[in-house]
Amino acid sequence: MSKPTITYLTDVVMVTVVAQRGHEENILKAAQDVGATAGAFSFHTKGVGVRERLGLLGLAVEVEMSVVYLLVSSEQQDIVVDHIYRAGNLATPGMGYVYTTPLEKVAAYIPESLRERLEKPKPSAG
Repeated sequence: MSKPTITYLTDVVMVTVVAQRGHEENILKAAQDVGATAGAFSFHTKGVGVRERLGLLGLAVEVEMSVVYLLVSSEQQDIVVDHIYRAGNLATPGMGYVYTTPLEKVAAYIPESLRERLEKPKPSAG
């Protein structure tokens, strides 16, 4: 039995979004609209931030949040973050934030047709 071939992607960024619960569908759609389709998932969590300390008697109020992870190429990251920021209404205080993390390498199943496209050298401009 032969070992399966492992294809590593090395030009990948993880985009992480922490946003108020209920906005994850808008965030995922915004990412898909600009071509980010792989490695996307979300989950719900609770947290406390500076804004929430203004609750009754200064006690912390738990806020339900969604965390969305997306894997995108480094070429896509700026446009994906821009669209996510707008779709999640992240310019509004307390709505959340987005950040990126460069990944050293990612191993996942990649269909043969896509792998061939990725391995082709890019034509030089000149």
